[in-house]
Amino acid sequence: MKTIQEWEEFTKKELEKNSGFLASLGFVLDEFQPHISGERYLMSRNKLVLMGRHASNNERVVIKVSTQPEGKKQIEADKTMRDFLASIPFSKKNINFPKELFFGKQGNYTFLITSFIEQNKVFVNRPLEEQFFTALGAFETQEGFHATTFEHIKKIKNTFPISGTEKYLKELEKFRGVMDKIQNEKTILLLKKVKQLLYENRSVIDKYSNYLVHSDFVPHNFRVQNKQLYMLDCAAVEFGNKYEGWARFLNYMMLHNLSLEETLSKYILQNRGEEEFLSLKIMRAYKLAYLLNYYANALPNTIGDMKELTKIRIDFWTEALSSILEDRPLSKEVITRYAEKRNNLRSEEEKLRQREFAIA
Repeated sequence: MKTIQEWEEFTKKELEKNSGFLASLGFVLDEFQPHISGERYLMSRNKLVLMGRHASNNERVVIKVSTQPEGKKQIEADKTMRDFLASIPFSKKNINFPKELFFGKQGNYTFLITSFIEQNKVFVNRPLEEQFFTALGAFETQEGFHATTFEHIKKIKNTFPISGTEKYLKELEKFRGVMDKIQNEKTILLLKKVKQLLYENRSVIDKYSNYLVHSDFVPHNFRVQNKQLYMLDCAAVEFGNKYEGWARFLNYMMLHNLSLEETLSKYILQNRGEEEFLSLKIMRAYKLAYLLNYYANALPNTIGDMKELTKIRIDFWTEALSSILEDRPLSKEVITRYAEKRNNLRSEEEKLRQREFAIA
């Protein structure tokens, strides 16, 4: 993992290297690149996500590019999964994607260029009812793709990752190893409880598995245009517990739109019953453990305000995990206090980047 200075030097060189080839295809890069600015240096840098435009008509485009083996693999998987989902026969429902403009290689670089989906407002700034039905429709569409037979499993196993109880438990073991390094006793104790929750409910997890899920389903990875939702990144698409995508989304909304989180949670309990609500709870706990592992892993690579921000993030999401495990609402005071501290510690560049996805 690079420091912020190393990241800035790296991205500057990469932008210079890519601009010539992109120009030959008829594209120019934007001056401001939100997906490589701000806190992005802490995240996966196997690939770059760049913003650009058609030189001829100024229409916006999204450019994914990488020279790294893992990044190339992600881009190729994104392309393969997009194509596969367009033809998969499990459901009559469709998943929308931005139009593909270019896929190919130039030297050691792999590129995937798609059209940019314009939207008149960010998702969390839309009316609550619209957010509810848009999210519900997206999850129901994903659930329509269910691998129910051996033939289905055989068809998808070479294209999509398949997650079940065994994989989730193995991941938790890895998370514990990272958390041990920062010696956060409260978080470590909660991770033990998450593992116990998964282990004791293996049959519930597996009962609702083999569904198509986007494991990172948050407003960063989709956009809404004319009431249609477009999935932007298929690299995080897999077949797993159908509530893994729900879990990631609801955990995000605990911070960004608590009313939506509460409404969707109640919907599952009232309309799908206690067992499916338990499956959702398990996946929410697992995804919070995943998030805590990410911040614990990032902590040694931070300094100054970013280090302090990472520490309070670990504390906040630890409290969020505690609330899920104890079946109680997360205190609004805890949320407000965290958001204020976070905003005070964020850089101006990161605040600008966040305007692409959230109100604040």
